[in-house]
Amino acid sequence: MFHSRDIVTAIEIGTSKINVLVGEAGTDGRVSVIGRGTAPSAGSVVKGEIEDMELAFEQLGTAIEDAANASDGMLNSTKSVVVVVTGCRIEAFQGIGSVVVKNPEHKVTNRERLEAHENARVLQLATGREIINSSESYFTIDERRIRNPLNHTANKLEAYVHVVHADAVRLENFRSIVRDSGFEEAHIDVAFSPLADDFGILSDEEREQGVLLVDFGAGTTEFVVEYNSGVQASGVLQVGFDHVCNDLSLGLDLHIDVCRKMIEDKTLQNAMRERREYMEFPSSTGRVRRIPLSSFETIIDARIRETFEIIRSMATAQGAPAVLDAGGVLTGGGALFDRTAPIFREVFDMSCRIGQPFEAGGALTGLDTPRCSTIWGALKIAAFYNELYAGQGGRGMFGNLIDVVDGVLNRTRLGWLNFKGARRG
Repeated sequence: MFHSRDIVTAIEIGTSKINVLVGEAGTDGRVSVIGRGTAPSAGSVVKGEIEDMELAFEQLGTAIEDAANASDGMLNSTKSVVVVVTGCRIEAFQGIGSVVVKNPEHKVTNRERLEAHENARVLQLATGREIINSSESYFTIDERRIRNPLNHTANKLEAYVHVVHADAVRLENFRSIVRDSGFEEAHIDVAFSPLADDFGILSDEEREQGVLLVDFGAGTTEFVVEYNSGVQASGVLQVGFDHVCNDLSLGLDLHIDVCRKMIEDKTLQNAMRERREYMEFPSSTGRVRRIPLSSFETIIDARIRETFEIIRSMATAQGAPAVLDAGGVLTGGGALFDRTAPIFREVFDMSCRIGQPFEAGGALTGLDTPRCSTIWGALKIAAFYNELYAGQGGRGMFGNLIDVVDGVLNRTRLGWLNFKGARRG
């Protein structure tokens, strides 16, 4: 049972739809879903970027109203909001932060760990850039690589930190539209989409053994690579599954809405499973037009394969490990298409599973789909932030740790690990 009514909210303003998820956060870090709302983006978002602020505001308002009703008005008591972002000219770099271990025992504590982490973030960014997430990749103590430096004796600690940054003005578009939608009194944070997926659907074993997570969305495709429980690479490609529909439309001279409908209602997938020779469509002359099913398959396979090959190149360029024992995890709406997983296995030469939310407790159901991975992970992050902000109010050692780095902790799962370590201390 929960001992307080700490309400948190996650918001995803995506290319195809806007999602709002409301939860009740417990003191044990868990969150229970109490409300949900959705609305079509209606063209207000293109490739993860807000193109029409007024229309996006209206559609977000519809989703918020649905979520507020579903939560019996508890959404209005939200303390922490996490907004998922994926456009905003997001980029990443690996920063290196050093610190001399000065305490009498020369033992690495959370103080040195957090100071090294913060030092790794201070690489000067171009004007107008803003750091949104930072995740520890690994450490070295006296030039020896190590996963967890705590309690080791050392003279010097170095933190290798994966830092995600974005265009500050475009980020503010997301924050302002949420703030103006009734969350003026709540803490509003942003999270990079694949790191929200990571938080929501990966297991500790996968993070430890090495895993590639790919979120194949409608307008964008994001990825994150974890190894030894540290983020090694991440990125976003502004190509999504809707580009498959566009390719079909152009290549086969079909209206794009027809192509979308065939995929959404699984007409095309069923035809592939039944191994039909062709698909039939009415023509302007009144005659039936027959298109070989192989033509659909060729176009779809080419686009999906190219998308994954680009993701592979992006991960390699960031130094991601070539061998990942846990394989791959596919999520997002594009993961539901039958051909996506087989092509993933061919391109990356690894096994993969379809990822979706787990441990999504609460009165509401229907979150057990790859389409909900990001919003569920964002809600879990919002619950973590709720604890973080409570700690700033004076909760012993955790509050002191925050003071060390001016209130800026690791903005993803590793921050949660730091928090748990502080509580144990």
